Amino acid sequence: MRTLTPALRGDVITGIAVTLVGAVYYIATFWIQGTKNIVTPATFPAIVGIALIVLGVFLLGQALYRSRKLAEVVPAGAASAGRASARGGAGADASEEVVEVEPDGVVLDAPEGPKSKQVVLQFALFFIYLGILIPVGFLLSTAAFLMTMTSIYAPHRWVRNLIFSVLFSVVIYIAFVYGLAVYLPVGILG
Repeated sequence: MRTLTPALRGDVITGIAVTLVGAVYYIATFWIQGTKNIVTPATFPAIVGIALIVLGVFLLGQALYRSRKLAEVVPAGAASAGRASARGGAGADASEEVVEVEPDGVVLDAPEGPKSKQVVLQFALFFIYLGILIPVGFLLSTAAFLMTMTSIYAPHRWVRNLIFSVLFSVVIYIAFVYGLAVYLPVGILG
């Protein structure tokens, strides 16, 4: 029988939980009263529910796949024998050498965790963005917010950050105003 590592067990539990939350969320959209418009009040919640289901199933499948690959590389008997001999348990001979088996493939180091000052700065920027959104307008405030946020992570790439910030703001504005007929704050541009 396969045993899951704590990380894979956590992924399986999270995948199941996200899938269940997505299913409940999607089923709850059937009780939202519809309208005659193309985009009803249930459209966005249904999209979120389906996305949660897909992501939860993906995470679950990925964890089970990695567990199966790990079981092929490290047979269950070899792993338990290695643990027993490492602990000096029964059947462990002093002359036996414990061999660590690593799965084939590339091992990547985890990215450095966010610094606490960066996290505090990002929250502060978000609340500033919320405060200036209506008076300044969606286009300008969103472009400035995104430019600042992307510059935190890649300060030397300011041209790319500027292009991304402006294009993203314009595309979202056009999608909401002209595609969905949802009006966003115009602010000082209006």
